[in-house]
Amino acid sequence: MHNQNLKPVIVPPEDGRTITVLGADITVKLSSSDTKGDFYIFEGAVASGGGVPPHVHSREDEILEVLAGEFELVLGPNHFKLAEGGMAFFPRNVAHGFTNSGTTPAKYRITVSPGSNFEEFFEELSALPLDQSPDSDKVSEIFERFGLPIVNSQASE
Repeated sequence: MHNQNLKPVIVPPEDGRTITVLGADITVKLSSSDTKGDFYIFEGAVASGGGVPPHVHSREDEILEVLAGEFELVLGPNHFKLAEGGMAFFPRNVAHGFTNSGTTPAKYRITVSPGSNFEEFFEELSALPLDQSPDSDKVSEIFERFGLPIVNSQASE
């Protein structure tokens, strides 16, 4: 997965492109075009009790870094707590998700590799209307089409 002719990219802490995905703002720090498809890196915040439902990536691996707060992670059939400074690796084909288990907003950074499919997935989700609740059937269809089906939290490898 090493691309030749990559150009260095510097992203100051306050920079990045912010998009809204299913009602949550995320800031894209490195797009797949910055890395010729190798990576997609974004940051976000999750309110207490919020998070991402368990799902499976069939095409990419994912790394979660906790920048602030605490998350409860689902990884296969197991649950873990991960606090600020912690990191988790979610390999493809393993169910995973996370919930902010603290009482204040939690912040995270996610690195997805390869990045191009995931970037297209987020672009499609961000195009859904913001003035209404997302259509769960449409959201599930988008997850499925991009190889990211939502699963039962008891799903395993």
